[in-house]
Amino acid sequence: MCDLVWIVIISAIFLLIFAIGEILRKKGVAVEITRKFAHFLGAFVTIFFPFIFENPLSVLLLAFGFTLIMIISKKFGFLQSIHGVERASYGAFYHPIAIFICFLYANLLGLPWFYVISILILALCDAIAALIGKRYGKSEYIVEVGTKKTLEGSIAFFVSSFLVVHLILLLTTRFDRLDCVLIGVLISIIVSVFEGVSLKGADNLFIPLSVLFILSRNTNPNTFELSVQIGVLILFLIGYLIIMRPYKKIGFSGVLFLGLINYVIWALMGNFFAIVIFSLSFLCQKTNLILNYNCEVADKYRVKPIYYILLVPVICAFLRDFIPNLVIFPFLGSIVCIGIIIRLKLFNNDLNKGLILTSIVSIIALGVGYALIQ
Repeated sequence: MCDLVWIVIISAIFLLIFAIGEILRKKGVAVEITRKFAHFLGAFVTIFFPFIFENPLSVLLLAFGFTLIMIISKKFGFLQSIHGVERASYGAFYHPIAIFICFLYANLLGLPWFYVISILILALCDAIAALIGKRYGKSEYIVEVGTKKTLEGSIAFFVSSFLVVHLILLLTTRFDRLDCVLIGVLISIIVSVFEGVSLKGADNLFIPLSVLFILSRNTNPNTFELSVQIGVLILFLIGYLIIMRPYKKIGFSGVLFLGLINYVIWALMGNFFAIVIFSLSFLCQKTNLILNYNCEVADKYRVKPIYYILLVPVICAFLRDFIPNLVIFPFLGSIVCIGIIIRLKLFNNDLNKGLILTSIVSIIALGVGYALIQ
């Protein structure tokens, strides 16, 4: 069948899913359940996209159409089976965007099963983690004030995501069994940590993108390198959790997030850059050199401020392959700017202004670096 016919069929299926979700909500089913119902079935349908669509524009059209539906329905109060949650969440808007980007990237790579893995983790593992967390979750931890998750849910996400990655790679690729296991472990640790510290549905965007990115970097897996990657990742996470105790200024979720970010910096940029991030984190937590006040529980640096503070250095890490000789200038420029902002408490905790200033400083540093090298 041509793409146009499939667009009509997929659109009809999604509209049916929305309708069933609304019926369930009106019959008294909790919004969290109807939301996960729509999320799971919708994502499950999209895993077939690489096998039915030939033109990425068809997927773009679907993604744009359903993003538009989400925006309009949110604005006018429709589809409360999806939007009716009390917490602020943009997951319904991120989801179509993630699907299109993953489809386009996997299509360019010619590896449709990588797309399937990325989307299936989002569809299946997120639902399993939510159900286990709600049903059996006892060990809660704070992501941000007012947002909690459970250790049991995070473990369920880890186990289910490992099985998804391992089994699909084992069945659809020629990778060695051990390599399939190692890739599964690496991905499941990363996405489990990110899912555990994500806010406002950001996992709907970044989990599938991170899974696809890791898979794309391991099309010819090396057992030793994968083992080192896993070892360093675990070392960062455990090391941060031990060294940063007690979590006075940076909360538990922030420490986990820092460990993950430090691993990403190390993996993409190397030891020197990872040491810079670690040193800055350690100074903030253990001394008054940068953070010169004792935080109340609600004021601790957790996921949100760390995201704003370290977004520019992380972007620099992903640019390393494109501007290897220049990236050190915006990276160090952003670190210096971040230190000054935190130390002087600039902008009265307005994170957006801090991010804007850091971005400007990094761009200027990039220009200076380019001029010096030339």
